[in-house]
Amino acid sequence: MPHRNAIVIAVDGLRASALGAYGNTWHATPALDRLASEAVVFDWMIADSPHVAGFYRAAWLGVETPRDGVERSLAEYPAGTGLLRLLVDGAVHGALTTDDPRLAEAAEKLGVSDVRSVEFPQPETAGAIADTQLAQLFAIAADQIERWSDAGTEKAAESPPRLLWIHARGYHGAWDAPTELRQSLLDDEDPPALQFVMPPVRLETDDHDELLLHRAAYAAQTVVLDESVGMLLATLENAVLADSTLVMLVGCRGFALGEHGAVGSEVRELYGEVTHVPLLVRFPHSTQAPPPRSSNLMQPDEIGRILSRWFGVAEQSCAHDVAAGGEFSFAGGRVHALSTGGAGELAVRTASWLFRRSGMETDHEATPGRVELYAKPDDRWEANEIANLLPEVAAELEAVGAEFRRSGGSTDSHAIVNVDVAFRD
Repeated sequence: MPHRNAIVIAVDGLRASALGAYGNTWHATPALDRLASEAVVFDWMIADSPHVAGFYRAAWLGVETPRDGVERSLAEYPAGTGLLRLLVDGAVHGALTTDDPRLAEAAEKLGVSDVRSVEFPQPETAGAIADTQLAQLFAIAADQIERWSDAGTEKAAESPPRLLWIHARGYHGAWDAPTELRQSLLDDEDPPALQFVMPPVRLETDDHDELLLHRAAYAAQTVVLDESVGMLLATLENAVLADSTLVMLVGCRGFALGEHGAVGSEVRELYGEVTHVPLLVRFPHSTQAPPPRSSNLMQPDEIGRILSRWFGVAEQSCAHDVAAGGEFSFAGGRVHALSTGGAGELAVRTASWLFRRSGMETDHEATPGRVELYAKPDDRWEANEIANLLPEVAAELEAVGAEFRRSGGSTDSHAIVNVDVAFRD
């Protein structure tokens, strides 16, 4: 019987709204749509930080969002899920392939032995999708999957289960999709597609045409991602590994496209465009057809728990469970999803509400900031602020945030490794 394997595709800047499974109808994403149709789709994966370092603090170490919103060295956090320990101790052979040198360095210092850091030359607009940096990264990952198949013969029983973690800088890297692809997403009466390769840092604008062109450029990168994922999944099937391999697609954080007046990689206010990311988990040979769709609130610290359960390692209870046959069952789930950002910003998400408070808080005093309340899920882009209409709801959720700040969230005294790993963005 083949070992269980897993592939995680983590894409920085991938918003839930970019995929058809979450409502996108603008651009075609057939490979991602097929993956979603075969996967458990988590409707509400909420990033707990606007930083990619925060995603890995949660996903690898199982540590929830820091109460002060400051992302620290990964090694300063205690281990919660044991996912990284599985990779370090050898219970699972973990491999990381990434185009982010900071993550590669952090993984090596944390003890991950198989790290492939891919460096690209100065980006330029690609002539074809296959020439984009994203497609090239996935091609390298596909080669690793083919080697799994080559190695899975006489020594298969002796080798540990395998996890290939693919991290793409994604929308925080080069936007190098062919110009023709961007233009194909626009109508004849629209302005011509913009010519840029690196995304804006923070462009504040309310110009409709300017926003449209940036959104078309983002959509073109999503088409590139779709083709790249399709190629990777085809490689998995051709290697006869699809029946033993879990496939997960997740966004590390979203990317603002002008919903609140700004576009860019440094727009980090805790609104849905930044915090709502996709999570698709395809279990091989599940008898649940179609797979269930979960409306439970999820956060990145659950990722390690899903994978640990998949590899047969007992973990603390979470909002779901994976049975031996790949069946998926749901517990009650979270009541709140909390996210923290810079300058004391905090957001509390429930099934019905998004509460957001900005303002600086210290141990001795708090400077009041703006309090906002939005109805969910109807107010998708937080367009109608109603805190003044429902002050009792806003007060209740503010009390949740205040208690979180006082308690510091969940903690664990056991650190996974005592090295200094600085990984911030």
